[in-house]
Amino acid sequence: MQHARVRVDAGARLRLALVLTAIVLVVEVVGGLWAQSLALLSDAGHVVTDLVVLALSTFALRQVQRPASPRRSFGYQRVGILVALLNAVLLGAVVVAIIVEALHRLQHPSAVRGGLMAAAAVLGLGISLLIARSLQPMERDLTVRSALMHIWGDAWASAGIIVAGLLIAVTGRLAIDPLLSLGIAALIAWSAWRVLAAAIDILLESTPADLQTDAVVTAVKRVPGVRDLHDLHIWSLGTQSRAMSAHLLIDDQRVIQAQDILAEVREVLAHEFEIEHTTIQFESLVCRPGDVFCVQPEGHPHIDDAHERMTRRAAG
Repeated sequence: MQHARVRVDAGARLRLALVLTAIVLVVEVVGGLWAQSLALLSDAGHVVTDLVVLALSTFALRQVQRPASPRRSFGYQRVGILVALLNAVLLGAVVVAIIVEALHRLQHPSAVRGGLMAAAAVLGLGISLLIARSLQPMERDLTVRSALMHIWGDAWASAGIIVAGLLIAVTGRLAIDPLLSLGIAALIAWSAWRVLAAAIDILLESTPADLQTDAVVTAVKRVPGVRDLHDLHIWSLGTQSRAMSAHLLIDDQRVIQAQDILAEVREVLAHEFEIEHTTIQFESLVCRPGDVFCVQPEGHPHIDDAHERMTRRAAG
């Protein structure tokens, strides 16, 4: 329920960000054409991808809220991951376009109105900071984080454009504009890589980066009756949901308390590591006929099998 409320709030903030970003786009396109600034037009191209990503992110958050089905038993939690991958691809295309045009401008400089360029960037910076502040509390969601990367990229680019515009107005050095565009391209590429790496980690079902498996084992072994935790696998179902499977070795005398141990282990996993979906198989060195949830580790015979073999030896 808490995750659902967070996603609803994030959706509303993304829709507001979508409207404000459209305003930034209009300002930067008009200002870039008027001032003949490649830096402004480059950032406007980035803003176009912002609009696409914000729209896709809003769609993804709606999909995540859809209930699970027999075909998709984990629901639609990874729709946001697919959107983040598309986001990274769009950013890569923007980087290539900016680099090509910047190299052309370096070879063939054109007049740039630095003062107008800086004025347009001031408005863009203000709106970008407003959007970033609105989305910041939701950044744990990769879908929101990927959109936020765009917005912060816009903010830094706008700040750089302001400085560059003032320098052009004062010095008249036209090369500043395409050089700044190359800097913006590098910033966008860095943002794209961070989003891409996070999305790939989830799709490859890697252990979450902020979680250490040794710490999980240590915490679980503190539960009374637990001797060991092995065959441990932890992965992310989505941006805010983790799953775990493991084998849990418990004391022979505590087998009948397996349900109580399971409840305490799950509480530790949920509160200390935010792992709420667990699949745990119990093991014991000695299992008696009728024991529930008891599977022996490899190499340890069941008690009735061992007794039968001993009886056969005695008879022989």
